[in-house]
Amino acid sequence: MTAGASGLVVGVQLAHYGAPLEEIGIDAMVDEIVASGLGGIWVSDHVVLVEDSASSYPYEPEGSYGFPAGTPWLEAFITLAAVAVRTEGLELGTSVCVLPQRDPVLLAKQCASLDQISGGRLRLGVGTGWLREEFAALGAPFAGRGARADAWLRLLRACWSGAPEAGEYGERTLPAGVRCEPRPVHGQVPVLVGGNSPAALARVARAGDGWLGAVPRAGLPLADLTRMVATIGRECESVGRDPDEVELSLRLAPRMSELGTDAFTELLASYVGAGVRRITIDLAWHSLEAGRERLGRLAASVAALGVSA
Repeated sequence: MTAGASGLVVGVQLAHYGAPLEEIGIDAMVDEIVASGLGGIWVSDHVVLVEDSASSYPYEPEGSYGFPAGTPWLEAFITLAAVAVRTEGLELGTSVCVLPQRDPVLLAKQCASLDQISGGRLRLGVGTGWLREEFAALGAPFAGRGARADAWLRLLRACWSGAPEAGEYGERTLPAGVRCEPRPVHGQVPVLVGGNSPAALARVARAGDGWLGAVPRAGLPLADLTRMVATIGRECESVGRDPDEVELSLRLAPRMSELGTDAFTELLASYVGAGVRRITIDLAWHSLEAGRERLGRLAASVAALGVSA
């Protein structure tokens, strides 16, 4: 699980929700990201939000998610399709798709279609989800979602073969003779398993092409990152897998004032030194001009590493 600095890809989480969506629009934001020279555009996945939710968001100490239930939120894969036809060369990804609340055969078709439209640029980040009430709204059980995610990953890859084998995939039975065309451009869509929990790190080793770790707003000390990377390595060895096959990625939500500073560049360099190949940045868009300025400072931090984004 190593990566030289020359392999680093730095992308941006697209604000396809809330005030930036309504006041700036995704086309304008995408054009600014393209102009910045950064290497990827990523989206988040919520089909619904829920008023008075009792669920706890795992990456904030207080468990508060921070988005009101009435926040307008464009669907992830439709958004990426719009981005795909407006861009060339940039990675496109989900950070993360809530896998066990989606229909896996339909998702396989959506991903293969999007990968074809984009010329093979899709990276599917997946997680098991935390918003219990969203599962209920979609008619998906919250209990057992980890096992369902494992089964859905097997079914996704089977469908991407074009002719999935009939049989049992967890709770799902696939009949004989199913065909699912077209296939992804490169045969499969790379799957990045998200999450920092022991269960997520074990799933990376069992079923992921890579890991998509989350850096809480409070930060991720290098010692904690190193520990999680070591855990993935041990889990890989326990299933007979070479740890170097696993691509390491992080999603980072920095304070906007940190972008472009020496300290931020040093933070990125420390993550690269730990083997991280891909970093996606949550960017606050208070206006188009503010987004452009922040993208410029982010690009400057990347340039200071001596690598291309």
